Formats: sequence, C-alpha cells, structure tokens
Amino acid sequence: MPSLRSLQLGRAFRLIVQTLPIALVRLGAYIAFWVVTLLYLGITGGLAWLVGQAIPAVGVILFLVAIGGLGPLYKLAQKYILYVIKAAQIAVISEILVNDRLPAGASQLAWGKERVQERFGEVSAMFLIDELVSGVVNAFTGVVYRVSSWLPGNTFRSLANIVNRIIRFAVGYIDEAILARTFWLQSGSVWANARDGVVLYGMVWKPLLMNAIALMALSYVPFIVVAILFSAPIGALVSLISPSVAGWSIIATLVLAYLVKVSVGDAFAMAAMIAAYQQETQELEPDPTVTAKMEQVSDKFRTLQQRAMGETQPLVEAENEMTPAIDAGG
Repeated sequence: MPSLRSLQLGRAFRLIVQTLPIALVRLGAYIAFWVVTLLYLGITGGLAWLVGQAIPAVGVILFLVAIGGLGPLYKLAQKYILYVIKAAQIAVISEILVNDRLPAGASQLAWGKERVQERFGEVSAMFLIDELVSGVVNAFTGVVYRVSSWLPGNTFRSLANIVNRIIRFAVGYIDEAILARTFWLQSGSVWANARDGVVLYGMVWKPLLMNAIALMALSYVPFIVVAILFSAPIGALVSLISPSVAGWSIIATLVLAYLVKVSVGDAFAMAAMIAAYQQETQELEPDPTVTAKMEQVSDKFRTLQQRAMGETQPLVEAENEMTPAIDAGG
C-alpha cells in the first residue's frame, strides 16, 4: 500500500516562510479579487432587488445569473493575473528548493516573472504547457487508479466515482511540480522537460498521488478557519443591519474563505508537492516502458512528445492553435 513517507510538510513550511513576500503578493491579489467580487455582487444584487420589486420571478433569475457570473469572472482573473503570480511563485520555490536562496536584493515577484520569461518566453506559454501536462497526468492517473468499472452494484460504483473525482482534483498539484522541474533543471527545452516530467511521475505515481490527496485535504484548513472566524462578526453585523442581506453575506464569506484557501492552502500544498516530487524523482531517468504507456493513454502526451522532438510548429503557433481548446475548458 502506498505510504506518505515523502510528505514534505516541514520542508513546505520552510519554503513558504522563505517565499513569504511573493506568498503575500498572491494573498493580496486574491483579497483584491474578493473586493471586486463584493462590488460585483453589490451592483448586480442591487439591480436584481430593484427588478424584483416589480417582477419577483425576474429578480430571482437575475440573482441566480449574477451568482453564475462569478465563475467566468474568476477564470478571467485566473488566466491573466492570478496565474502570472502563481507561475512566478513556482519559479521562486524551485530556486530556493535547490539553491536555498535568490540573488541578493532580488524582488521575488520580479525575479520569478523573469525566470518564467527566460524558460517559457511568456506566461501564456507556461499556461499552455500546464494545460497539456495536466491533461496527461489526469489521463494516466485515471487509467491506473480507476476503481469504479469493476465494482458490483450502483451504490459501490457511485462511491467509487466520488473517489475518482477526489483523485482528479488532487492531481492538480502534481502538474505544478512537473512544471517546477523545468526551473530547477535550468537546461533543456521546456517541452522535453514537461514530457520527461510526466514520465517520471508515471514511474513513482503511487506515493505522489497519496501525497496529493492528503495535501488536498490539508489545503481546506484555511477555508474552514476563515469561514469560522468571519461567520460570527458577519452574522452579528447582518442582524444589526438587515436580515435580508444574510444570503449575500454568507456568499461573501464563503468566497473570501475559498480565495484564502487557494492563495494560502494551495500554495502550501504546491510547495509540499514540489518538494516531494523532487525527492521521489531526483535519481531517476525516464523509463521507455512508461513513455510508451503514456503515449497509449493520452493524446496530449503525444503532443508533448512531438513538440519535444521538434516535429511540429513552434511554440507561438502551438499556443494559438490550443487557445480555443483552453477557453472551452479542454
């Protein structure tokens, strides 16, 4: 049975402390997004209320549409602002993991963005490769760890499907660790590093997957803490102002708790996974057998393979080619 022997909680804590400046920038960016969210909810909620005074059903519909609009708003901020900071944070964590420091006097955010540009050309290129790596990791993990197809009965299969969804969510930390490998290697093409990185994951997937599931659970600790800390004062404020805004206050609290979870909990989990991935793969070379299996289970791995071998168009053309699929959630 896979163990958690490589779970790097202490090392992750030290990495977060050492990269506190960029971690605070990331937290500040998410809090700024929360403020924008409050303004958005205030404006759209006010419009829904005004319309609801005349036609209640339409007011409710507008309220639901406003809530649904949070998803696209978050995706827009994630792609063009929040991912830039995360990419820089991955570069900084990788450098400190290997060399224990950055150049003297360097701003962590500026230094991290420069490293991303040096290795990937543009942050959007790293985003593209991240999408491909994520697809390969999900496809491979789904093949080797799917537990629903052979279970009897609908109840068992339903429970197994829940487990599979948890696993698919957890492996999000693994593709970040694979991207981090490009920074600490400091050589080779980003396509070859990504290809070899997913092959190395395929060779030691069991402990890394167990780590990812454990870290996913731990990443929700900040969410719970913030939700509990803010529920009492917000509840008291609502009772003093008007019970009619209770629904909005609950939504605002949950949004804040989630954003703190992403900026703090996910950053800690990411640091721990990067450290675990480095420890598990540092003595390994890609296995041709695992490479062949990756080619069988994932079209996106074959894309990585082709890019690494230089058999198709340059990165900029590939980015343009993949943009519709990324925008569509592919």
